[in-house]
Parts: sequence; C-alpha cells; structure tokens
Amino acid sequence: MTDIQLDRMDTRIISVLRKDGRISHQQMSTQVGLSPSQCLRRVKRLEEVGVIKGYTAVIDEGKLGNDVSAWIIVTLHRNKPGARERVALLLQNRPWVRLATGITGDVDFMIRVVAPRMADFTKILVDELSSHPDISSTQSFICLDDLVGSLV
Repeated sequence: MTDIQLDRMDTRIISVLRKDGRISHQQMSTQVGLSPSQCLRRVKRLEEVGVIKGYTAVIDEGKLGNDVSAWIIVTLHRNKPGARERVALLLQNRPWVRLATGITGDVDFMIRVVAPRMADFTKILVDELSSHPDISSTQSFICLDDLVGSLV
C-alpha cells in the first residue's frame, strides 16, 4: 500500500465531493478557499493516485419500487475450499445486492439487499442464500431507515 500524503485542502475537497460529486470546480473553490484551477489540479491528483475511484449517483430505491431494504449476515460452511470465492461470485451477479463486505468474527459476509416486497426478500433469503451449498446460516435485519450516509 502506498502512503498518500493529504493536506488539509485535500481533505476539504474530499469532504465537499462526498456531499456532491457533481459540484463545479468554481463552486468547490469557493467552499474550500482555493482557485478553480487549483481545485481541478488537486482533484485530478486525487483521481490519479486512486483516492477518488469514481463518481456515482445516489439512487432512491423506493422510487424504483424497492420497498424492502435489509442487511443479511452470512456464515459459510467451514473447511470447504473455495466457498468464499463461490459465494462472492454469487453476490457479484445478483441485482438485489447493493453492498457485500467480507467481515471478521464468527461470520463471513455482511450484505445490504433490496427487494420490492417482503415476499421477494423472503425468496432471496430462502431460495438464493439459505439453500446455497456453501452457506451455513444467515441472519437478517430489516432496515427501518438510513440515518447517516448512503450506499452508492
């Protein structure tokens, strides 16, 4: 891993971009106290060194008809070679997955999923995950609301 040196201005630029990835360099310069050309130069450098990996839109899942949002914790069968890779591949190719993270502890993955209705969520949980031969168990948590941040 390369150590990337960030100063206070870089940190301010990152903070502004986290809130609005489409902000103009002119507007950003006003917020961070640099000229537009200095902002552009710094943003380009942050992109080149990989601090900024890309830009994306924040989607309102409810407007797409996904009224159920949940976290699912997945535990794999132990001592099954390739199980983690097979389940990771499954998760990468499912349209209902919004975030999948490998985690430490007694469990293996934490997955944020969306579904139109509870029946659809149940089908994901029972037919797609719990029946998978590499998955030992699942535990699900239905989200009431998102208080801080967003999944992009």
